[in-house]
Amino acid sequence: MNDKSVRTPSPILIDNKAGSYKILPGGAAFCSGVLPYEGYEIIRVVLRPWIPLEQGYGFIENYLKSVGRPVQSFCGIELRVPAPLAMKDWSSFNVPYLAQLRKWGLIFGDQSAVCRSNIALALNAPTTTSLCAFTYTAPTSAKNKTFFLSGQADIDAHGKAIADGDTGPAAMQQRARFTIDTVGATLAKLGVSWQDTTQVAFFHAHDIPDLWEPKLLGSIGEALSRGVLVYRARPPIAGLEVELEARAVRQEIVVSTS
Repeated sequence: MNDKSVRTPSPILIDNKAGSYKILPGGAAFCSGVLPYEGYEIIRVVLRPWIPLEQGYGFIENYLKSVGRPVQSFCGIELRVPAPLAMKDWSSFNVPYLAQLRKWGLIFGDQSAVCRSNIALALNAPTTTSLCAFTYTAPTSAKNKTFFLSGQADIDAHGKAIADGDTGPAAMQQRARFTIDTVGATLAKLGVSWQDTTQVAFFHAHDIPDLWEPKLLGSIGEALSRGVLVYRARPPIAGLEVELEARAVRQEIVVSTS
């Protein structure tokens, strides 16, 4: 039997009725993934050029208003940061962001309703935290399957870096394997698989031997035939070295901010 035919979403999904999507909980700062209601899809908006995050909130509000969608339809944000933060600074970084989500009604109990990725580019990093893309839900008659995940870094559920302090070849392979396995598990909880993705992105600065071989990226199967975006970059917390993103979107819109 085709394993995709028996996949069903996890029963722990939270309903965001105002935004027309279900949330796979992940924590206070970001959820693990989102799945739109039937009759809706996730649309990705890419900004050119990027804008400072402080301006980004207003941009998102105005854009959603212009397309006739409530702010609660906002379901994903992609940021680029100047450099990785020390763990002690991470909580402070999240304070204004979480205040904005509360204002928009996108915190459910102690869980964020919004996917997020924060990437520290190793080349041409911005001078301030910047908004580079966001996603929202909208009605559709198309039958394409769409979903969105937060970026998954090489850090476990207890906040410990995988292969902590080691960036040697074996350690980097271990870090990569962890992100691939964890994203695969998240996809399964949403009732989807690697084969359903339309885009996979991989972020790392240190070399990862045999990254494309069957034991690492090759293990995602047929999805690899569509390619993988690779960035010379790191996760947003110092000491982490690998991040992986996966999503499925039908529409990606590039919007001028200048």
